[in-house]
Amino acid sequence: MPLAYRSLPPLNALVAFHAAAEAQNFTKAADNLFVTQGAISRQIRLLEERLGVSLFVRDNRHVRLTEAGQNYYQAVDLALAQIVNATTQVQQPFDANQITVATTHAVASLWLMSRISNYCQTNPHIDIRLLASDSIMDMRTQDFDCCIGYSLQPPDGGSVVRLFDERIFVVCSPDYLQRHAHLDFEGLLATRQLVLENADSGWFNWPDWFAGVHLEPITPEQKITFSHYTMLLQAAQQGQGVALAWEYLVEDYLSSGMLVKAGELTMDTQAGFYLVTSPEGENKQSVQQFCEWIVEQ
Repeated sequence: MPLAYRSLPPLNALVAFHAAAEAQNFTKAADNLFVTQGAISRQIRLLEERLGVSLFVRDNRHVRLTEAGQNYYQAVDLALAQIVNATTQVQQPFDANQITVATTHAVASLWLMSRISNYCQTNPHIDIRLLASDSIMDMRTQDFDCCIGYSLQPPDGGSVVRLFDERIFVVCSPDYLQRHAHLDFEGLLATRQLVLENADSGWFNWPDWFAGVHLEPITPEQKITFSHYTMLLQAAQQGQGVALAWEYLVEDYLSSGMLVKAGELTMDTQAGFYLVTSPEGENKQSVQQFCEWIVEQ
């Protein structure tokens, strides 16, 4: 089917919107794109006029995505990632010693990055190309040799290995726990909850966790909502509240003492984290060896 070019919004406006949605701040988006804050605002206004909807709620110095903006961001993030991937493939011809590893932002920053340097040291002839996208488990739209991601059920297509189960509990900083030492566990949960707002991720959130551990939902005195899990965990480390933690993603933080378990209640689900090797990746010996190494981790 021919592409309806007239329906496409200006590419510059899409890039400005994506940068602002990712940063949740027009000034930071402008810095990332090396333009002025006014240019970002104009491009987003242009896009909102073109779409006929508001993409951001503007509160003084802060902005946050509307529901329509959040849905649009997920689609734009995926589309721009495809363009980046395709461009990179054109610029970099096939290399048997290059491995393209795709994963979510959370898995990349919280689990993979702390381990992959060891692999590179023992395999200096292998070049790792790392792609991060929170829609990474959509096999039909991604370009990778292998990927690591979260899924409610085993993904379709390619070779699939379940790396670890989903085990969820509450964490906070040692300082936050000490400051509220006079409270019991339920009282602690009623202070300030850090909430993940990412409809595309499929991850559990507080209502699901309360139901899973058979605890009556607790309405906190305050909430702070984040669009990315890594931002949420950073806030937890800074003592800003209690957060839900996925065991294998926070094990390094627990080992270092940056985070502590706030209670013993743990929720186990049928979901998990999977390693998926694409059909193209299965034909590369370097990818097979890398996947074996990942499973060992």
